[in-house]
Amino acid sequence: MRFNPIYLFSLSILLPHSLFAQSNKFQQAALQIKPLTCVVRQLGEPCQMTVNIQWQNQNQIDACLYQEKNKLRCWQQKDKVAEQLQITLAQSMRFSLLDLQGTLLATQTVKVNAAVSKRYRRKLKTDWSFF
Repeated sequence: MRFNPIYLFSLSILLPHSLFAQSNKFQQAALQIKPLTCVVRQLGEPCQMTVNIQWQNQNQIDACLYQEKNKLRCWQQKDKVAEQLQITLAQSMRFSLLDLQGTLLATQTVKVNAAVSKRYRRKLKTDWSFF
């Protein structure tokens, strides 16, 4: 069996192009949450803050934003979103943007930091003081 070199050449050019066009259709969205850090006095305290959420996609999609497994907000037929949301965190949490089929489009983590650390607390007075 013999292959025509022109046939092989055209097949090698057209096949990757069609696969690339299909993969572009399902490109991931870009998610941005600000601020990325919430500071509490001590770890374990709840942190309430307003975050700016922005996401965009090449095509219009139906998508929902989740805080771990809790659904926060959904949008229908959007390709770009910029909103503010009030959130409460007890610890660092992952936020995920999923489509209606449950496909993960983008993620971002918001961290909780403590202003006062129990492990590295400085002593207020020295051990050898007479007072």
